[in-house]
Amino acid sequence: LPSSTAVTMAAQRLLTALESLSPTSNDSNSPTNGNALLLLSEWSDDLEKDLLSAASTDTSAEEVEASHAVVNDAASALHHSLLFAAVSSYDFGEEWAVNGDHEMSFKAASLLCDDENNKVNLQLLAALLRATGLFLRWNAQVLQSANVHSSSNPIARFKSKGMLLLYCKLLEVQLPTPTSPDVPRFASICLFRATYGNDSLTVKARTTLVESIDGCEYLMKALMKGDQPASRVFSIVRNVHHLIAAHPTSIGKMDRAVQKITDDELPNNEYAQGLLEVLVATLSWALRSEPTFPGDEYDRRPDLVLEILRSLFAMDAGLSSNSSHNKDTMTRIGIILCELLQYPNSDMRVYQCKLAVVALLLNAPDDYSEYLAVNRGIIPLIDIMAYQLSVVVIERTGSSAEDAAAAVPILLVLRKLAQASSSVLKLVQDEVFPPDAEEAFKEKAESEIMKKQSEGTVRAKNMAPLDAPRGTLRWKLIRLMTWTESNVKRSASELLWTLCDEDSTQFVLRTGFGNAIHFLGMKGCVNLPTGVAI
Repeated sequence: LPSSTAVTMAAQRLLTALESLSPTSNDSNSPTNGNALLLLSEWSDDLEKDLLSAASTDTSAEEVEASHAVVNDAASALHHSLLFAAVSSYDFGEEWAVNGDHEMSFKAASLLCDDENNKVNLQLLAALLRATGLFLRWNAQVLQSANVHSSSNPIARFKSKGMLLLYCKLLEVQLPTPTSPDVPRFASICLFRATYGNDSLTVKARTTLVESIDGCEYLMKALMKGDQPASRVFSIVRNVHHLIAAHPTSIGKMDRAVQKITDDELPNNEYAQGLLEVLVATLSWALRSEPTFPGDEYDRRPDLVLEILRSLFAMDAGLSSNSSHNKDTMTRIGIILCELLQYPNSDMRVYQCKLAVVALLLNAPDDYSEYLAVNRGIIPLIDIMAYQLSVVVIERTGSSAEDAAAAVPILLVLRKLAQASSSVLKLVQDEVFPPDAEEAFKEKAESEIMKKQSEGTVRAKNMAPLDAPRGTLRWKLIRLMTWTESNVKRSASELLWTLCDEDSTQFVLRTGFGNAIHFLGMKGCVNLPTGVAI
């Protein structure tokens, strides 16, 4: 854990870099500013590396308090430098002393696009925005253990209404060349870091963004702008996803913003456009643009696809519902999901996207089942189930929560799809109970039934499965029927019950009476002993 000395040293390094900036020049080519940019870049690189290597680091309140003064000085210097870089044509000097940080932030945001004489140094502005985003993240991961609710919190100045508006306006900065420092991307990151969290200061900032400064419209304009790098689009979608999940009323605001932008640009457009349509169009672009998806290790399109899929899932959990969606849009989503499922599993980034598809299918309309069957979407889902069950049964996660997270979604999805479509049911049955093994199984089943051992609605009492060789998919499913995690156990049993055509005798023959008895008791097929919980 970082000590107060480590925190103080990091803050002092930032302060040194900022103090070396020329107070009268916005020129990054000047020797003074050139050295400051180097120091600032090194500080950002080192902090980013530290944050990535320790995703959740805590310090004590005493440690934070001991370093509070220098952290506050660094935050103040960073804030001043950022406003000067954004609006270099305005002299904040004496006015800042009178009005304070929040008023000056709002003043800078108001001047940003209104001052024709303002010449922004993109390199300097991008470096300062990057440092600001990292400073916000540093606060959330490391420093936020004391003074969180205090007005003296050093980070408060970066979450004010004026700063939120400044970040939003910087999303609109036009870059002269594709290689120019990506100011809009870094502004988007600052916006995310300023509104991500559950402490009162951050909740207030998030509410301000959505309700007070048309933040949803700024984000939709940024998302709908064409010809952007995937890394920037990913950052914007991450903001969208967060607002959908944390502030659900933003969905309607983003819908209205999209329709307004569409009406302004395409006044004769006859089709309703909303957030869903924009996300689907962006998803289509990410999958089908060049180079071929998923690209190399530096390509951010897999991250973008994953973020969009999670956003779509969050919309279903929020104020949206499939019944209200345009049928053409739902068809487009189905096409894209089937296309994504066809990619090989060798790239873990793609596989994570497929797991997000599984989560999305939990809320899919029933008619998606037949669509997936016709468009070769079911076999890839069964392959996912086989891999996820191997993770749980063979590799052993060692955690009930991890077991459930790995196995339950795909088990629920395949059961849902199989119940809705006989075509899907047959495909899954043939993969779990291979046709070439069925003749031998039927012979054993007939022999077992002839023993005339029955209980309740069950006409067989074989204690073990008649045909489930170790390592097969059916063996793994049957193993999960007696798993310690209740959701895993129930989900596996329900899927097998569906695959056995909800026939209690076939269910026992396939899985064994010992594995099946508790589930059959829940279904009312057998009487459980008194006192056994259902």
